[in-house]
Amino acid sequence: MKLPHHHPYTLSDPWTAGVVILGAGQGERLGHGPKALIELGGRPLLLHVLEAMSANRSVTAIAVTAPDGLTEEFEQLIDSAQPQVPVRVIPGGPTRQASAYAGVAALPPGPEWVAVTDVARPFTEPGTVDRLLDSLRATAQSPGPAPHPCGVVPVLPLVDSVHLAAEEPLLAEPFDRSILRAAQTPQVFHRDCVSTAYEEAQREGTTHTDDAGMVSRLGGTVVTAPGTASNFKITFEHDLMLAQAVHAHAQTVLPGRGSAI
Repeated sequence: MKLPHHHPYTLSDPWTAGVVILGAGQGERLGHGPKALIELGGRPLLLHVLEAMSANRSVTAIAVTAPDGLTEEFEQLIDSAQPQVPVRVIPGGPTRQASAYAGVAALPPGPEWVAVTDVARPFTEPGTVDRLLDSLRATAQSPGPAPHPCGVVPVLPLVDSVHLAAEEPLLAEPFDRSILRAAQTPQVFHRDCVSTAYEEAQREGTTHTDDAGMVSRLGGTVVTAPGTASNFKITFEHDLMLAQAVHAHAQTVLPGRGSAI
């Protein structure tokens, strides 16, 4: 099955979005327990991301996925933060893709757009979802190869040289990095489009590393917007150490700005 490239949505009315925060990861590669509960500057990563996602004029609801057995703890933590928009906590699935699918389904009716993001990106800037929607609207309004795209993903060009792998320890020929992009989150999609993509991927039994790749593979049009280097993902111990240094620096030079830099 291929998704239609054109989805019925208005370009004149204001858009609203629901957010799915993927917090069910156990953080095996990091080794500090559930990633959402790892503290940065005295606050769990979950609250850093929740604050950034709430700080978007378009966001009207948030769903958070939690590891097995931690739903109630997540709810209590979120309640203590007194978020500006309604938040629902649900159990995550066995894979990232399954968790995202469950999160989108848990959002209330109403938002036409969905942003999916990782709890491991504590430096996502407030207003990022708004900015991505504005970028997508501008693309949809302009004549070009991507009318009414299904979604938008923030990307960065690669700075390291890239080589194809050969049999270890041999290195194969270099690859042209100018045509490659590193995808970040949040990634924003038309709700019908991404829901259909999750359903089709489930029927096929295919798993994708991110939602943009899933939607693109199934025929949906996904456009890009500039990402930000500060919006890096905490995956390994080195990333956590870097995040701690960045946060400490931000608190020194940008007091009162919270987790965003």
